[in-house]
Amino acid sequence: MDILQAVSEREGFHVFLRKVLAAKKRVLILSMGGGNDYIGAYAIAKLISKYHPMVEVFFASSIDISGDYKPLIKVKNNLFTINDFLPNFNFEIKNHTLRLIAQGIKNEKMNLPYFVSINNNDPEKTRYSYQELFDEIMPDCIFTVDNGGDSITGGLDGANGFDQANLNALLGMKRKTYHLVIGPGCDGESSIEDFNQCILEQFEDFRGIFDIGEAVDLVYDNVMHNSEVMLEMDHRWSTMRIIFEANTKVKQGFGDDLFTVPRHNQNQIFPFNILQSVLAFGYN
Repeated sequence: MDILQAVSEREGFHVFLRKVLAAKKRVLILSMGGGNDYIGAYAIAKLISKYHPMVEVFFASSIDISGDYKPLIKVKNNLFTINDFLPNFNFEIKNHTLRLIAQGIKNEKMNLPYFVSINNNDPEKTRYSYQELFDEIMPDCIFTVDNGGDSITGGLDGANGFDQANLNALLGMKRKTYHLVIGPGCDGESSIEDFNQCILEQFEDFRGIFDIGEAVDLVYDNVMHNSEVMLEMDHRWSTMRIIFEANTKVKQGFGDDLFTVPRHNQNQIFPFNILQSVLAFGYN
């Protein structure tokens, strides 16, 4: 499959959600990697809340077990949450992921997020950690989210990379899971050819490529002043900054224009309309 051809026929992502969320009541959105993945998950949650207001949405993020994640409240052995997202709560949080989450959703009437402590060198322990999350929330629908796509292509780290190792461990649990790659290529770790090959190898699980612009619009005002979400340096932009840029260019009619992704010095080139898309896979 050629995603360059498929992107010209894409529908809005809410069309896909309507099919998936019929009769669903408790949805878990689980980010596979770092803080910007969580902002991508936040965008999906906002879109779900807009079109499916009766669905209860839960957030969770996969975190490195060796990281310094404070302040957190321990719920189970490997499951944590945070105690408050009230608007007047003063967050002094050093960790990148927690700071992005706090600034992104603290004013929303959403469930407090969960954090799953992961050791990606041990798939069994990772599955145990995810099982604690599932037992706590009891979701009837699971979305996993990754900005960029190294979770499916392997990216620069291959199968041992944090995102792909987490996804593989979770899929080994044989639970129905929808995996979403927001802004394919925006992490600078994969090429268009990598995605074409990946989709070819997983064609039975591939559910399509969709326009993510509406979801991106729903979170922009809340994160536009966050310097980490909107990071823009000469050789490194954040993944969400790239997705926002692509969304603007598509609206202006420049979706077919090519963009050299400013990350990892890999010079990966993608058209804006792919960077403003989401790839959806359905497993198990």
